[in-house]
Amino acid sequence: MPFPILRASLLAGLCAPLASATGDWANSGGNDQRNGLALEVGPAAAQLLWSSAPSSIIAWLPVIDGRRVYSVRQTGFPPAGEPNGSPIVCQDLDTGAVLWSVNVPHASGDWTTWIAGVSNGRLYASRSGNGASVQSFLHAYDAATGAWLWTSTEKTDMGAYDGAVFAPDGDPVLASFTRIKRFDAQTGALVWSANRLCSVSGNCGGALAASGDALYVTDAVVGGHAIRKHSLATGALLYTGPAMSGFTLQNTPFVGPDGTIYLSRTQNNAATDFFYAFTDTGSGLVEKWKVPAQWTTNAECAVGPDGSVYMIGPGRVVQRLDPDNGTVLASSAALGAGTIAPRIATDPLGNVYVSNGAFSEGRLFAFNANLQTQWQVAVPNINIGGPSIGIDGTLVVAGIGTNVRAYRTARALRADRLALSSSAGGSVNFSIDTGPANAGKLHLLVGSLSGTQPGTPAGALVLPLNYDAYTALTLSAPNSAFLPGSLGSLDPQGKGASALSLPGGLTPPYGLTAHHAVVVIDAANLSVTLVSNPIGLRFDA
Repeated sequence: MPFPILRASLLAGLCAPLASATGDWANSGGNDQRNGLALEVGPAAAQLLWSSAPSSIIAWLPVIDGRRVYSVRQTGFPPAGEPNGSPIVCQDLDTGAVLWSVNVPHASGDWTTWIAGVSNGRLYASRSGNGASVQSFLHAYDAATGAWLWTSTEKTDMGAYDGAVFAPDGDPVLASFTRIKRFDAQTGALVWSANRLCSVSGNCGGALAASGDALYVTDAVVGGHAIRKHSLATGALLYTGPAMSGFTLQNTPFVGPDGTIYLSRTQNNAATDFFYAFTDTGSGLVEKWKVPAQWTTNAECAVGPDGSVYMIGPGRVVQRLDPDNGTVLASSAALGAGTIAPRIATDPLGNVYVSNGAFSEGRLFAFNANLQTQWQVAVPNINIGGPSIGIDGTLVVAGIGTNVRAYRTARALRADRLALSSSAGGSVNFSIDTGPANAGKLHLLVGSLSGTQPGTPAGALVLPLNYDAYTALTLSAPNSAFLPGSLGSLDPQGKGASALSLPGGLTPPYGLTAHHAVVVIDAANLSVTLVSNPIGLRFDA
């Protein structure tokens, strides 16, 4: 199949651009829209892959890029243990082995190290924070080796609970208490700085628009709080949404695939504690709906692959909401009395993973899309230590002591990477393992640019891909130059291989994500006997 047809397929306006991130779980919230939707299917059970890490007295967020996971392991509260009391530790995602560690430079008065995120092979960290009372520089490190790359030209007072995001070119964007700053990813120079006024210092991060050209933050305004939209190019304030009643706020906004902006605006007062949805019209923000919410702080909510919204409802339960009107579609069992700072992740099959953020009652829960409990494990003092989901669906959570854990379920389809550069091109290699029962059957790699849910009927099964023009292309062009090995026979162990190979120079819309899955076909009667897990592939700059 000629590459021009592939180019046309990738550029086609098949759907609203999907959210993307520059690491596999790059930051707080997992991606630049901070909506918790992972690229890979998470673990089906509490199957422990490894459990080990340097000891820590508090659990901090793990971020994942490729087969590396990064976290801060803290040995004392500043100034105790400094200058080396909170190193960044890089571990092998497959084994837990420590690959490298680095201590961010410490100056008198600096705070605990925190990781802003990982993007384009760079890891970003600082010692600022402590409720915006400490200013310090942002540092960039080589994500593969830990080698220092640069120190920013200006300081920030952002901290671990705020949450950073990245511009489409990889520039880190740090929204703190009274300032938003964008730094150049290559040099650390300040690109722009904008004024703002957050409600509670230390809980002030922003989220990128689904279009990738703007940043949403929530500020204190007359009458309560309002979401504000800033230009990502200049930092200029574009417009302010309607006021939401309330006094304090310790949560940050996130953005759905359709561009809807969400916020759990709570302060432990039922009269003002609501979860809001807003529509960006291009000239202003309009309230779409609101529903009662449980009081939380530092919470990260999520969207599912079908657009469903997952948040914390009254009674400390996870609720699944209809994105169109906020109707409660399902509720989970209660997460526990200690639930204050929950974090939610979702996967392409609709599974939902939730940390309750508690200390003695800390737990990780796994639910299906309808919030029925699938499994759960105790993770004391989990704080903001995940869940984070990376390649092969590996789920990482962090606790205190040496308690950093990785869970993984073996799947029929694996990929060696979850991102391709649109400008440079490259290849993704897929490995297929369906078991000896499928020996000699045909395998076919299929794709979609429209997501995974509700899927497409495939005989008696459902292929977890939504049929679109890219699906048609992958079906009509097996074993072509861009899909080598996509159609073939499985070996005696039921194994096979395929690939996706793209030329450089493609310019798909920002945030475009392709999902791929394999169907297994009985050649004797052409019936589909197995459909694999879907895997998401980002098209980065």
